Amino acid sequence: MQKIKLWFTDFYEGFEIENNYFFNLLKKTYNVELDQRSPDYLIYSCYGSEFLKYNCIRIYYTGENLVPDFNLCDYAIGFHYLEFHDRYLRFPNFALFKDQFKKLIKPLNSVHSESISKEHFCNFIYANSEADPARDDFFNLLNKYKKVSSPGRHLNNLRINVGERFSKDWMYTKIQFQSSCKFSIAFENSSSPGYTTEKLLHAFISNTIPIYWGNPEVTKDFNPKAFIICHEYPNFEEVVKKIKEIDNDDELFISILNEPPFRNNSVPDNLKTDNLNKFLANIFDQELSDAFRRPNYGTTRKYENNLKGLVKLKNKMKPVINLISKLKN
Repeated sequence: MQKIKLWFTDFYEGFEIENNYFFNLLKKTYNVELDQRSPDYLIYSCYGSEFLKYNCIRIYYTGENLVPDFNLCDYAIGFHYLEFHDRYLRFPNFALFKDQFKKLIKPLNSVHSESISKEHFCNFIYANSEADPARDDFFNLLNKYKKVSSPGRHLNNLRINVGERFSKDWMYTKIQFQSSCKFSIAFENSSSPGYTTEKLLHAFISNTIPIYWGNPEVTKDFNPKAFIICHEYPNFEEVVKKIKEIDNDDELFISILNEPPFRNNSVPDNLKTDNLNKFLANIFDQELSDAFRRPNYGTTRKYENNLKGLVKLKNKMKPVINLISKLKN
């Protein structure tokens, strides 16, 4: 089994080096040695700048709405619809959860009239208050028609808080709560072609009708008959009109719930793990010296060195910045 020296950095808080999706996937094919000091390959994300300390093969992965900087990485995995030779793969973060995909394949006409009996009209479950204002605007607008139940940390209007009460298992508790609702507000934190996250999947899995906003090209992956796509309407007022129509028509509501989330009721080829395996194999199966893609000289080197200088300055100024922040508060 081929040996590879690998490290991970700049991921979210709580990320497990020895038990994450990429490590578990790679160790099926390679003898993976975790080497923090001198790895041959680095998989890094968007939550820091430690990656700049490593002059090895850099593979960037993002679960956020960020376009990869190919001046800094050799390869990248993200959301956007990009083509860049063998250096990029669109593989959204929701594609990492195959157990959820299985739940999206629906038996024909499996939803019946009893599904209409829901405790809540609609849910809004978020913790992030710094998203695009469109999300809060829509919540407030729909709330004028009927109460939208919000059990998250942001705009909470219930006694429960799914994020705080259930911490590690919050996702399953979230889906459980969503299952008690007819509709789910499934808005991303920002809008960009290709940027679809688990928010839409959770709404589908919980057998509600998703009200979606974020990726204007979302129907490349999902069945447009299975949910309400805000991008198809001129404004949010028209979206609310459509929701009212569905809410007051039981047959229409059930017919939408019976639509499979995926087109043709099957996982699209571009979201299958085979694509990710091929992409990674192309990186690791070639000679190490041949795997570099980013330029290492000229303006590119100057660009990276300037960035390193900014990071050093920021770290040097951190005590001053923290002090100013404390004085303001």
